[in-house]
Amino acid sequence: MSSTPALASAASPYQRTLERGFPGLRFEPVLEREFQRFHSRVNLGRVRWSAWLAFALYGVFVAIDILTLPPDVHRWTAPIRVLLIMPGFLGVILATRHEAWQPRMQGPITAAAAIAGLGTVALIAIGLRHRHPLPYEGILLVAMFIYLLASLGWWRALAVNLATLAALIGTELAWQSDPQARLYQIVFMLAANVVGATGAYFLEHSTRSVFLVQRLLNERALHDGLTGLANRAALGEHLDRAWRQALRERATVAIAMVDVDHFKRFNDRYGHAEGDAALQAVAAVVGAQARRPLDLAARYGGEEFMLVWYRPVDAELDALGQQLRAAIEQLGIAHLDSECGVLTASIGIASTVATASGTPHRLMEAADAALYAAKQAGRNGVRVSGGVAAVA
Repeated sequence: MSSTPALASAASPYQRTLERGFPGLRFEPVLEREFQRFHSRVNLGRVRWSAWLAFALYGVFVAIDILTLPPDVHRWTAPIRVLLIMPGFLGVILATRHEAWQPRMQGPITAAAAIAGLGTVALIAIGLRHRHPLPYEGILLVAMFIYLLASLGWWRALAVNLATLAALIGTELAWQSDPQARLYQIVFMLAANVVGATGAYFLEHSTRSVFLVQRLLNERALHDGLTGLANRAALGEHLDRAWRQALRERATVAIAMVDVDHFKRFNDRYGHAEGDAALQAVAAVVGAQARRPLDLAARYGGEEFMLVWYRPVDAELDALGQQLRAAIEQLGIAHLDSECGVLTASIGIASTVATASGTPHRLMEAADAALYAAKQAGRNGVRVSGGVAAVA
């Protein structure tokens, strides 16, 4: 039905962000942290390769300095490259090898990029002061490297390059005696920043779009297309994860199985379109009962839903089930082929403290048995199983 995508997208931060756009290249805080982890993981190999490339190139320029520059110049330029700039790239390489640093690579990369940019300006200043100007192409390569190869976030790359540009302008004004050369070098560096920043902006925008689309596709693959709740595959993964955590914490896990009463009769009388709308309404009520991080609401199949509760209070399970049952009944969806005249549901609940000898599948079987008991008792009711004994 047409309302389904709207329901699903309302719950999806990825869909909302795609629709709203992100011209500032920033997401909401939680999503931004997720993107940064994704960005660091995806670009880890590229960062390592780029750092090795920069390290090697600066090593080549050290040799060129020593071979081609006067001693009073290379006695300054070579140490700046070897003792200042190259260690920055080596630090990035080492950081990529340590798992603790891998999610936070933007910090080391920013530091190395800033050292490279300002260090290269220092090389230019030394050449100008000794009246032996160095080729300016190097600073342009640094700018392009920072924007396009270093895998820096756009705002960070822009900040580093603007600082480098400011340092270069100061150097030109202080030590460049040729006004024409000064003008050309400043204009070239400005142009390099405009080109580099533009390319880097669209590159990051595309990367963020790909991230959102991938996450949205993954999200939809784990959600039921009609109701927007988790689907059966997601339920299985979540239940296994919750069970493992419950084993570590010796915690209780509960399952509530919810079955809409006489739903085939409802479809036969009112049609499948109304049936879909009814299931969406019930799903919204069921979904509202999964309030904590390890709780989950899922569509188990057809007109059947399942709730996973982590660390529930056993004494409150019947009350929780009755609250859910009443909320479904209070939807007031007409069902003339039901004893109550409105759409209702039967609910079976089972809970246990997770043990190595127990399994989530056994817990589901206990909840299913409780659901069968609720139906046998006349439907529109709640039954809670005997707990640990049911799944031991």
